[in-house]
Amino acid sequence: MRLILANESHIFGIKCLLTRNFDEVLSKAHSPEIVKKFKEELSTENLTLQLSRKKVYVMVDDATVIGTGAFANFGTREQPKWSVSNLYVLPENHRQGIGKQLIERLIQDAQYESAKELHVPSSRNAVGFYQKMGFVIDSAQPDFADEITWMTLALG
Repeated sequence: MRLILANESHIFGIKCLLTRNFDEVLSKAHSPEIVKKFKEELSTENLTLQLSRKKVYVMVDDATVIGTGAFANFGTREQPKWSVSNLYVLPENHRQGIGKQLIERLIQDAQYESAKELHVPSSRNAVGFYQKMGFVIDSAQPDFADEITWMTLALG
């Protein structure tokens, strides 16, 4: 397995990985309306655009994308809000340390940017994972409409 920066050749694999997670994992904890909304954002054009706006990583095994995660500034240059985005692992590869490797890489990126905090808009089923990684629920950033739990990790 290799953790590398994503490029356009990974878009199809990322799209398949996200679709499977939405159908097989998120659908157990989120409403059908939210799952549908998230899936509507999975166009090839949108995913390609994200490559230019975020630092997107993929974990590949041979040529298969088995995990992905992105690092992005959801704030401004003056007031950055460094965040994890779209961290997912193929369902059959859950609990193998792949998500942990991805989040550790994203934390390194945040530290490189001298971020004081790293945020994540967590799906309901991933809250426990992020808590194990040191994130805490951030009640100041509720996002009930999208059934998201914002979480924050304090950095050195």
